[in-house]
Amino acid sequence: MSLPDRGKLFEYAQKPKPSSPDFHGDCTIDGTAYELRGWHRDGQLALGLAPPKGDSNKIKPDVFRGALDPAPPKPPRGKKDKAPPVDEEPVPAWSGMIVSDEAAYLVRAFEKQGKSGTYFTLAFEKTEKPAKEDEWETSDATDEA
Repeated sequence: MSLPDRGKLFEYAQKPKPSSPDFHGDCTIDGTAYELRGWHRDGQLALGLAPPKGDSNKIKPDVFRGALDPAPPKPPRGKKDKAPPVDEEPVPAWSGMIVSDEAAYLVRAFEKQGKSGTYFTLAFEKTEKPAKEDEWETSDATDEA
């Protein structure tokens, strides 16, 4: 099994306009590059992934969309527990699914501290695409007695 695909997501210090995303970044999934855009919405982190704009100013339509939920808060540590155990798995700050027409990925966002502030590293793991909720409704369900 190959390593999960990766990306980085940075918060805008100053958004150009109120409708602009709260976050921006880039990632590679299955060998394909994408631009990431993220918005804080209803306690979630909504994500949109689109092909890179390149030299164009036009934003391309999203290929993947989804929402991440915040991780449960970490329990407080006692004075003796200053550092986490070495074998403890890192806990994502956000996790959830992104879906396209062809695929679905579990996304985990891990908070990191950089020179210019906090950012997130993203790990993508391919998963089964969820079934559409309306699949049980069929148009040929017209029974005539």
